[in-house]
Amino acid sequence: MNTSEPTIDRKVAAAVVAVLLAVAPAACKQAEAIEQEHYQASKITPAKDGSGHPTVTLTKLGAEQISLKTVPIEKNRIPYAAILYDAKAGQPYVFVNTKGLSFHREDVTIEKVDGDMVDLSDGPPNGTPVVTVGVPQIHGAELEFGAY
Repeated sequence: MNTSEPTIDRKVAAAVVAVLLAVAPAACKQAEAIEQEHYQASKITPAKDGSGHPTVTLTKLGAEQISLKTVPIEKNRIPYAAILYDAKAGQPYVFVNTKGLSFHREDVTIEKVDGDMVDLSDGPPNGTPVVTVGVPQIHGAELEFGAY
């Protein structure tokens, strides 16, 4: 036997292994909980107003990942980035922030497009926050990837 190799007392080694085996399940459960929260889906609440458009509620992490931004409607004017068009009827709409991280589709009527801004002749009232960054992602959540 080479005496220059380090040796570990068997009792110490057994104690280290016992500690690792005791800690590992708790660490795995904590990692699983973090992963579950990370991949938690948006919540979709069916429409109660007959519009057929559900309310999408994002998780905090989801909102961070899409760099969600909203701006209030001012003088019936919003950024063009907030506008989507219904594929079937061509109706323009926006996602309004109803509460917290919840968003609902509302139709708008465009009076004029002026560069990257849009003047509305009809839509949500002034002061209503509309989504300007993350619009396609909220739309995708609303559609539940084609199940809508």
